[in-house]
Amino acid sequence: MSSKETIHNHNKELARIFRQMADCYSYIGPDERFRVLAYETASKTLSNMQEPVDELASDFKKLDELKGVGESIAEKIVEYLQTGKIKTFEKLKKKVPFTLLELLDIEGIGPSTLRIVHDKLKISSKEELIKALEEGKLEKVKGFATKKIANLKQALKLDAVKERIPLKEAEKTGNEILNEIKIIPGIQQCMLAGSLRRKKETVGDIDIVITADEKKWKKIIDAIKKLPLFGKVLAAGRTKASFILKKKNVQVDIRIVHEYELGAALFYFTGSKEHNIQLRTIAKQKGWKINEYGVFNEKTGKRIAGRTEKEIYSLFGLDFIPPEKRIGKNELAKAK
Repeated sequence: MSSKETIHNHNKELARIFRQMADCYSYIGPDERFRVLAYETASKTLSNMQEPVDELASDFKKLDELKGVGESIAEKIVEYLQTGKIKTFEKLKKKVPFTLLELLDIEGIGPSTLRIVHDKLKISSKEELIKALEEGKLEKVKGFATKKIANLKQALKLDAVKERIPLKEAEKTGNEILNEIKIIPGIQQCMLAGSLRRKKETVGDIDIVITADEKKWKKIIDAIKKLPLFGKVLAAGRTKASFILKKKNVQVDIRIVHEYELGAALFYFTGSKEHNIQLRTIAKQKGWKINEYGVFNEKTGKRIAGRTEKEIYSLFGLDFIPPEKRIGKNELAKAK
């Protein structure tokens, strides 16, 4: 990885952190609306910057003059560049049910809904919410109408009536969707993931990973929402969207990432779950963490791989493992 790419990634990493901080403050409540706006603005500024923010780290005045970046946020930028972490963000993640916040993209699910789930049922993670849905606990909570519960179940892939379609049919449908998406202005790459990419005999949903310039993400998601192939919108945020196909009761999940994150996103969203867990366990032993954005040094936060899947496997001293062989058994040992 070149030093230029590392510098470039600091802009994007900080932009993501500030977006997540805005989500945290949004969850805390309306009294924090000014902080929400401040961090959202700072995030957009960093996303759109051509100049690496690192070059301004030694000039606090110039940092302070950036649109949406006041003294407090400038201090946090410097803190991140020096230590790889922001203490305020680490505290916020402990103050709110952080892993639940990714559900804000689901249609009809806002901060107040998540607060009810957390306060009434003591739910702090997506896994706990799935269990509560399966046990019918949300039906007893005021504010959870049948439609909202149905949306949650579908978005979290718990809909019992969802069809499973043969691989050949899924490939045909998946490629039709890719062809529609590829012509949207701003799309760089568009690829199938999930069980379809692993060539399972039947497929329950279709996963797609897209790369594009971050400035165009919202317009791309908006354009995808208008495609005639899709019926019901389950979730539509800045980086992801979920739909039900018009002609089949099949869910399509779309994720949009930076070009340098494509390998990590493909690995993460291809699975299998068991295969991913095995590699995450090895990463933890080495002091690394692996997610849909890349492989990172857990202590410093520095990104060490993720542009391609081959780069990720190579980092672990492994040959590339084809998607259809990622079953979570002994394929990692064989690939050494």
